[in-house]
Amino acid sequence: MGHKVLAIFLTLICTPGLHAVLLVPSKNPVAVGSNVTISVKDSETIALGTWLFGNGILYLWYPGGIAQGTSHYNGTEFDISTYQLTLFSVTLKNSGLYILESLVPTKIQGQITLDVQEPVSNVTAFASKTNLVEFNDTVTFTCTASGTPLWFSWQNGNSTVTTGGRFNVRNAGRELFINGVTRYDVGPFKCVVENNVSKSESADINLNINYGPDNLAILPAKMAYVTGSDISLSCSADSKPAASFYWMYNGKNLNVYGSSYNLINTTQNMRGDYTCVAGNAVTLRSAAVTKTIKIVDPILSVVVNPVGSPVEGKAFNLSCNVVGPVDSIHWMKNDTYLDAVNTVTFFNNNSILSFNQLDLSNDGPYYCVASNEVTSMTSPAYNLMVNYGPYNTTATGPEVAAVGSSVTFNCSSISRPQSQYSWYFSGSKVADGPVYVTAPLSEYASGLYTCMAFNHITGRSSNASLTLTVYVPVSNITVNNGNQQPIFNQSFTLTCTANGDVQHIEWMKNGTNLNSDDTINFTENNSVLNFNPLTLGNNGMYQCLAITAVNYKTSEAYDLRVFYGPWGTTISGPLIGAVGHNATFSCSADSYPPSQYSWFFNNTKVGEGSVLTKALLEDCGGHYTCVASNAITGSNSSVSLELTLRYPVSNVTVNVSNQQPLFNQSFTLTCSASGDVEHIQWMKNHMLLHPHSGITFSSNNSTLTIQSLNLNDDGHYQCEASNPVSHMTSPDYDLMVNYGPWNTAVFGPTIAETGSTVTFSCTADSHPHSQYSWFFNNSKVGDGPVYVKADLSLTNSGQYTCMAFNNITGSNSSASLQFTVIEAIVTVDVTPDRSIPLASQSFQLTCNVKGHYNTIHWLWNGKNFYPSGRVTFSADNTTVTFKALQTADNGGYRCVASNIVKQHFSNPYPLAVVYPNAAVSVQASVMFTSLLVLLIPVLDEWL
Repeated sequence: MGHKVLAIFLTLICTPGLHAVLLVPSKNPVAVGSNVTISVKDSETIALGTWLFGNGILYLWYPGGIAQGTSHYNGTEFDISTYQLTLFSVTLKNSGLYILESLVPTKIQGQITLDVQEPVSNVTAFASKTNLVEFNDTVTFTCTASGTPLWFSWQNGNSTVTTGGRFNVRNAGRELFINGVTRYDVGPFKCVVENNVSKSESADINLNINYGPDNLAILPAKMAYVTGSDISLSCSADSKPAASFYWMYNGKNLNVYGSSYNLINTTQNMRGDYTCVAGNAVTLRSAAVTKTIKIVDPILSVVVNPVGSPVEGKAFNLSCNVVGPVDSIHWMKNDTYLDAVNTVTFFNNNSILSFNQLDLSNDGPYYCVASNEVTSMTSPAYNLMVNYGPYNTTATGPEVAAVGSSVTFNCSSISRPQSQYSWYFSGSKVADGPVYVTAPLSEYASGLYTCMAFNHITGRSSNASLTLTVYVPVSNITVNNGNQQPIFNQSFTLTCTANGDVQHIEWMKNGTNLNSDDTINFTENNSVLNFNPLTLGNNGMYQCLAITAVNYKTSEAYDLRVFYGPWGTTISGPLIGAVGHNATFSCSADSYPPSQYSWFFNNTKVGEGSVLTKALLEDCGGHYTCVASNAITGSNSSVSLELTLRYPVSNVTVNVSNQQPLFNQSFTLTCSASGDVEHIQWMKNHMLLHPHSGITFSSNNSTLTIQSLNLNDDGHYQCEASNPVSHMTSPDYDLMVNYGPWNTAVFGPTIAETGSTVTFSCTADSHPHSQYSWFFNNSKVGDGPVYVKADLSLTNSGQYTCMAFNNITGSNSSASLQFTVIEAIVTVDVTPDRSIPLASQSFQLTCNVKGHYNTIHWLWNGKNFYPSGRVTFSADNTTVTFKALQTADNGGYRCVASNIVKQHFSNPYPLAVVYPNAAVSVQASVMFTSLLVLLIPVLDEWL
């Protein structure tokens, strides 16, 4: 009674605000004797809970322990980490409702109904009888088995048997009834029994079905046989058990028993009806089948013979000659059977194939096919070739030929068989055969040549003719000029000569046909080509072409080059020369053949050839003349130039006369050079320099003056001196303007802590670089651009000054910085007010700072930490007080003390809120269990 009270009590305190949880069994239904595990899906933490089965508790668990209830039995197991319940070797008593309930911290409930079933076993099946006769007998199969619940089914081989036709499944599947069995019902049959947890089958049952005889047949199916054949007849029937056989001939018993019967060396008197009779001793049934046998002589030979010769346009017959009995004759051409048409007919039971009038389409292989019941024979092919022609007789060959050559004539015609050919010249036979090759021809071989074609089978002939003309061919063709000279603007003649029957002459220039124009004409049947007058356009390669009916020849090319000139004589070379150097003059003229050249200086001959090179001395200036002459045309031409001499430029330099380029002062550059200097120009950074605001040149450009130097005047300066025969550029003068110091500045901190080190640096804009000196409160303390002061004390506060000095410009400049030293922060740390921070109790952290500071603030886990409802700060932020600690307060706490120089951080204090230890938790659980035990009698009495 007590466990019922506890279950009800737990249910009462769990019901309000109940949440469902999913329970998942490893299997359901469950077989007797197997194991099953019920798992909890997606559950929250269950501090206090129960597993219930039926009307009692299986397990109760609470913080620190597990208790077994009155419904607990051996073979159950509970996993408190997953709340999973496992049942081992289940029985039917384990079926029922299982409930999981959580009381603390959340009210949760899950339910699952477990179904335990007994597996199927002891499956047996039997038949009412197994030896049966087809169509006569029926059979009943019966099946029994153990287990709950059960479903029955029947199988024949791999197929499931259902009610329908001759089959009836009855008594909830436990029986199978077959009405009128057939030979296909032999099985194997078996009973299949199953439930939700298992499946089992009975042993196979096979039936012995007797049937037949039926479906009798005599083999072979063939009915007609060749005389003298051996025939083996075989009888078969579908029957179980196997049938017995005997044979009859034309209705009479042959007293032959067995499934086969043999006929040896058959003759005509052995033809007739043969019957096979089959019987079954079990079914008491019999059946018979009859076959008619014919004995026939074979066909021995088939031949196609022609009647006459096949000539186009005439009648023609083919005869089919057969040895042996014939039932039918058919004709084929090219493996295709022939039918009677307008031009083809059949006679004498198809043994004669007749063509009314042959044409070429009748060509081809012909066969006759003779057949009877036992043989079919096809004759060898008769290849019909229709004879015809000759038609379209044609003679081919040249119409013209050269004296001394041989020609070939060809003759052809359409004819079968091929024609015979004969050749005739001027009515006389000269050759036989389709090809006639003449002997070397004379001028008298011109005339008519005839070919005659003859077919000795058709008796027909046909002629064809052609005419041949014989000519003397062209030879020895040349072009000559009659020893003339082709001179510009004079007349000129070319003559073409050749041997043979020349019929026509043509002229070509550069491979292209030449026609007459204003200055060109042809005379004497085109054999003479006249130029009047010659021009340079007549230059080219000239040929003449002589033509006859049998050939043509082209002469060798005559290269016509017109003589002219000299024209357009020119002289090239310098007009001004440098003393001590060479001068080269060139002369050219348009002339063919090329001109010859002579050189004159002030009317005195000084050289030959198209080029004159002269070493220039002081007296070599003057008048130079070139004379060009042509020895063929007899003409000459001259041209002159005037040469002037100059001394070349040398030793070009830029100098400054010991000046220093100082900012905002004037500065002068002077260009000096040797030789005939005619022009001076200035460059800066290799770019041409022109006078502009602040820069002036002297009248001959020899000096450059910068009125007031500035930094933009820095650069590379050069001067270039030149005359018409030479020029030279000075080396670079690198101008760097000296200035400064300007913009003197001091860099460094304005405040620092005692004991630290400080570095000051000084810069100034200056060329050349400045020299630096340092002063503290007007007393010199160092040199150089950087000043370092270590181990600072409060007495190091004051003014630090840097002075920059340029020893070229003689200028200096100063800059100062006011520096303050303050007392340093030495240490920062955090201390708690107690060693163990307990949950729900107050707790205090204090920031301890050694040294002067301005402000204090706090960090929690690296982020700024501020007061809240549960946390307060002291007025100076040195202490933090937690009113009631929670686990949410866990983390690293740091104190940050700051002065005007920097922030100083304490080491992190790791706060970890502590709860009561495990012993306290177990004690609380025992107290809760004791309370429940005390309440059970009271609640029991109240119920």
